[in-house]
Amino acid sequence: MRNSIIDGSLKMGQVLSERKISEELGVSKSPVREALAQLRDEGLVSIEPQKGARVFSLSEPEVTQICDFRQAIETAAFELALSRDPDGLARDMRRVVNDMERERARGNEKAYLSLDTSFHQLIFEHAQNDYLTASYTRYIGKIAALRTHLSKLPKHTELSFDEHKKIAVSVREGDMAKIKSLLKEHIDRTRQAYKSAAIVLEAAIAS
Repeated sequence: MRNSIIDGSLKMGQVLSERKISEELGVSKSPVREALAQLRDEGLVSIEPQKGARVFSLSEPEVTQICDFRQAIETAAFELALSRDPDGLARDMRRVVNDMERERARGNEKAYLSLDTSFHQLIFEHAQNDYLTASYTRYIGKIAALRTHLSKLPKHTELSFDEHKKIAVSVREGDMAKIKSLLKEHIDRTRQAYKSAAIVLEAAIAS
């Protein structure tokens, strides 16, 4: 279920039926209920009494909060990673960027988006701080699902990939000031892209 939410197979706000899920997976309702509770803790599912479970949905203020969180925690992790394992971080980011380019050329959006998530995870792997990693991991599914949602927007992935390449180059050069600037630009575009998507959706509904 987590993967289906992240890759967009289950849409934001979609109702989740315990009975239907248990039938599709061939299991009882009990493990399904436990899974939904775990996904609720990760912010991927909302559960309301008498109403049941739904895939999460995000308001613009919530997206702003996610972006604030990412800006703060990724910047902190970058600073630690550059001080503790700059060569390893540069090497792994170059490898992931090359993989992203290959999957883009193949038109494999799902694999590309998974690599996008891996790119940002590298920051925490090389920061070597379990507390930062645990804080980020708690919301990584929600961030990945938002990434999938925004990938449908025109040129979003193209611009995002260009930003990843620039960040990887700045890591190789050890330029923390440039990394901070690029990271802010990268995350701020998520704020604006979600806002633009919401405006388009509202216009479509109104018409």
